[in-house]
Amino acid sequence: MKAKRRNIKVAFVVGAFPVVSETFIINQIADLLDREIGVEIFSFQKGDRENVSDRFYTYDMIHKIHYLDMPKNYIIRFFLAIKKVFHVFCINPMLFFKIFNLKKYRRTALSLQLLFWVEPFLKKEFDLVHCHFGPVANNFLLIKEILGLRQKMITTFYGYDVSVLFQEKPANYYEKLKKECSLFFVMSKNMEERIIKQGFEENKIRVLPVGIDVDSYPFKERRFHDGEITKIISVGRFVEKKGFDDLLRALAIIKRKTIRPIKCYIVGDGPLREELFSLTENLDLQDVVEYKGYMKIEDIMNYFLDMHVFVQPSKTAQNGDME
Repeated sequence: MKAKRRNIKVAFVVGAFPVVSETFIINQIADLLDREIGVEIFSFQKGDRENVSDRFYTYDMIHKIHYLDMPKNYIIRFFLAIKKVFHVFCINPMLFFKIFNLKKYRRTALSLQLLFWVEPFLKKEFDLVHCHFGPVANNFLLIKEILGLRQKMITTFYGYDVSVLFQEKPANYYEKLKKECSLFFVMSKNMEERIIKQGFEENKIRVLPVGIDVDSYPFKERRFHDGEITKIISVGRFVEKKGFDDLLRALAIIKRKTIRPIKCYIVGDGPLREELFSLTENLDLQDVVEYKGYMKIEDIMNYFLDMHVFVQPSKTAQNGDME
């Protein structure tokens, strides 16, 4: 009689979860669960469940999350820390010397941050650690060091973490990660070339673009009819590298040069909201552009069915941020 195969377990380490603009992480978790691979999620911050993908609820991800954040209020932090201290003491009292090593970790240890980061990992078993975004992986290295974890880790870079951070952070920011991490996933050949120039080993890098499940987008034939409004849709976070300002300027040109009526629906939100709203008004595009705010991915996919054109601009931000 064959022994039952043990399911592989993966720890997903993320910055915040769930995040409406990071549906790709929810999809990765769901697809792994479909393949009978166990997933536990360790998140440094609580996300926002509003408008997140239905898959978050379908796969009961809320019960797979361990939050590592600590309260800003010192009194609440202290009382929550008591329970965590007791848990650490019961599991491995010797960890106190590492968690509260003020000489080595200084303010990170004094603030109790390391306690909040390390305690959720105690007694957790997994075969692989997958860190999403470079700064998250750097934070996990502290947890890995304190707990003496031996599981292999991989890191996926998504954009700003291997563009603007190269300019904002010291040259050695990723030095330890280069040695400790077994594999790096990047979104494109261009991103691969950029991190090789920063000293990452080429044999540790794999190009793996974030894809889409084509079958989940039902086909619909598009036809223009006389007098029909051309419907355009664009989706993304309102940050400089997404190029929404360029899209607005292009729409202004189209409005001046064509008699065909157009309508552009922009789905998303972000820090440049007020700037984009102001630019829309200055370009006299109130009759052309309609902002829809954040929508969950399932609603966006249904919205696509009524559109003629999907536009996804992109550019390098002034601070060097790029995909």
